[in-house]
Amino acid sequence: MRSTGAAHAVRAASSAALVVLLSLAFHLLAGGTAPTASTVGWLSAASAAAALALTRRPLGPARLVLLLTVAQVVLHHSFEAGAHHGAHGHAAPLPMVATHALATVLTALLLRHGRALLRAGLARVVRSRLLTSRLLPVPPRTVVAVARPVPPAAPATGAASGRAPPLPVRS
Repeated sequence: MRSTGAAHAVRAASSAALVVLLSLAFHLLAGGTAPTASTVGWLSAASAAAALALTRRPLGPARLVLLLTVAQVVLHHSFEAGAHHGAHGHAAPLPMVATHALATVLTALLLRHGRALLRAGLARVVRSRLLTSRLLPVPPRTVVAVARPVPPAAPATGAASGRAPPLPVRS
């Protein structure tokens, strides 16, 4: 596989993950039922396959939003069908429609400008690391003082140094 093919596959898989995760997050935010993990898994795989097929050529903004809108509708119904509990009904309430619409717009913006945002963010982090390492002084190392053991004081009884018994005190 050529590197451009591998790069295309990675972009398609990461785009599909973004679409599914944002759709799920906004679906749950609107009070939708949570699908099973296996449902999210097969939806992610299906989305990656669709993204791989649909993104062989660059997508214009209108086509991207159209495809993402269709994806949101399909994902919404799949989340509800794949949930442990019953669906909320045939017609989606206004908060659900609004959150999926917001997810569509946010996903479109991230997919269109995501690479530039990542590059700008990475450049900002690198610049801030370089600037802070030059402008801020390096804190000095902590020095720990170790005291030498103090020899015991000689007894006041007139003892001589060494290990002999003390001498008697003369008065």
